[in-house]
Amino acid sequence: MRMEDIVAQNPWWKNTGWGKEDKHLKQLEKYAYVYERAGYVPERKGAIVVYGPRQVGKTTWLKQGIRKLLENGKPESVFYLNAEMIKDRFELYETIKLINGLYNPAHIFMDEISAVADWERAIKALSDEGVFDGRYTVLTGSSSINIMKKAERLPGRMAEGQYKFRYYPLSFGEVAGLYGIKAKNPRDAVANLDKLNPLLHRYFLHGGFVRAMNTLHSKGALGEELFSVYSAWIDGELAKEKRSPETATLVMDGVADALTNEVSWSSLAKGVNHVTVSEYVELLRNMFVLDYLEKHKRAGAGAPRNKKIYFTDPFIYWLALFKSRKINSIGLADLDSTTMGKLAEMSAYAAIAHHMDRKTQENDFDIRRYAHFEKTRSGEIDFIVNYGKKAIKLESKFGNIKKEEGGIVYLTKDELGENKLPLSVFLMFPEESLRLVR
Repeated sequence: MRMEDIVAQNPWWKNTGWGKEDKHLKQLEKYAYVYERAGYVPERKGAIVVYGPRQVGKTTWLKQGIRKLLENGKPESVFYLNAEMIKDRFELYETIKLINGLYNPAHIFMDEISAVADWERAIKALSDEGVFDGRYTVLTGSSSINIMKKAERLPGRMAEGQYKFRYYPLSFGEVAGLYGIKAKNPRDAVANLDKLNPLLHRYFLHGGFVRAMNTLHSKGALGEELFSVYSAWIDGELAKEKRSPETATLVMDGVADALTNEVSWSSLAKGVNHVTVSEYVELLRNMFVLDYLEKHKRAGAGAPRNKKIYFTDPFIYWLALFKSRKINSIGLADLDSTTMGKLAEMSAYAAIAHHMDRKTQENDFDIRRYAHFEKTRSGEIDFIVNYGKKAIKLESKFGNIKKEEGGIVYLTKDELGENKLPLSVFLMFPEESLRLVR
């Protein structure tokens, strides 16, 4: 890689006003809502991997972090590399070696590392030579399939403890903070219900995607221009895996239709065999598009292994409808009670999954180790969550509760009682809030 190209990616080396010209930071100037995820990933010596969907703000997060570091640090102490500009693993190796020799940076950021074929081989060689010793090194990627498989070959060369972090869209609590609603604990959240519940409707549209949040604010609806950007992300990742966008769209459409219901692979997408459906679900799962829960392990031998499949964020539900040409745009006036009920349950799932990921600090987190659903004689329990000391039964009821059962916490629209908890309070504090009803 040419030195002038390296310098162009690190403008702070010669220009203290670089932030005013950086395309990612300049974009934030157009936004009414800007979020800085300080402390989202702990700073520790060694290399860590941060991966998540495209267009969720990973590069912006890096640039915000760099700007913060430069407030008190030397410009040459921070090195940033967009790996999409790297030809191959050999060039990656040579570039890092060159910069290490010239500047000896304390912080190294390699963005979109998964764009480089066999990147882990270059990282292994550099690590074996001690290049990352005593340094804070962050590698980001959008292809979780690539990252997960290849980072597994490097555990002894990564930071101690957790070294793989999922970068999710903003949580409901983070979104609430952007809207100026602060709550230090569940009781504060209850006191702010009059503000949180109207916000919940907006969250059901834009989810935790900051760009969608700002689009809804500026235009009053989410439209084709926005959806096309995120649709291209999905299609691009599928192309890398040599998979069909059309088949993926059929699967996503099936998930949207079946949302909150128990499904089998064979019933999910018409005209697509169950083996193919299973493959695409796993692929989309690794892309952070969706995930699923299974029934309790006590299900009898030979019983069908049906699933409940959820999108990982409310915005992706609308993206699925856009890709299947069922909508061109969506606004607050288009939300109906049935759809909100589905999005309420899906949002509860996302809050549980993200909370348990942060709590357990596992490199290869899987929500199915901690949560499942269960069929009973009188109906279905949406979530049975093992928070650690005991399992808690949760049922999403955004509408009326027809019949209550003992031992279940109902996530309601606005009711708080012995076994009822407002959904917005739960989304703010997915574990701590349960103390209000126990």
